[in-house]
Amino acid sequence: MSRRRAEEVDTSLLATQGAALERRFPLTDFERLRELLAEDEGEGDAERMVSARFAFSSEEGRAVALVEIDALLPVVCQRCLRTIEWPVATRSRLAFVDAADAGATETDDRDNFATRAGHVALHAIVEEELLLALPLVATHADLADCGALASGKLTPDVPDAAGEAQRPFAGLRELLDRK
Repeated sequence: MSRRRAEEVDTSLLATQGAALERRFPLTDFERLRELLAEDEGEGDAERMVSARFAFSSEEGRAVALVEIDALLPVVCQRCLRTIEWPVATRSRLAFVDAADAGATETDDRDNFATRAGHVALHAIVEEELLLALPLVATHADLADCGALASGKLTPDVPDAAGEAQRPFAGLRELLDRK
């Protein structure tokens, strides 16, 4: 906890200065994200790093930041259940608002990020952006790379136009009439 406290920044001060920060975080530092990722088979999680860049500025009297994050996340392909590398390259514009006012403030193309009296942990911003970048259902981008499809154990679901339509309840009336 003391390490995270040390990386809290004053968003108003950084915005006034027009500061640009670059940070690298070990993937293992993100507790909420870690439970959604695959167990790493090759490269150890401790070696995986997340790169983040923050460009602070002030717009309409409010601290804002352009946040860019690059990472490779190990996720499980939901077709073959093998680990795949999910590339993340996000670019977000954040407006920093006090936690008490977070719901009341609307911005145009910026997402609100709640702060405590103008202070925020850079780590928290990065973790939130990574969570938003995770796919709902991770699969190999190319079907040929998917282990289940490549081995022939599974075929892709392609509707058969020449085949007959399936009617799963076709025999139900007959079964009900027997009773």
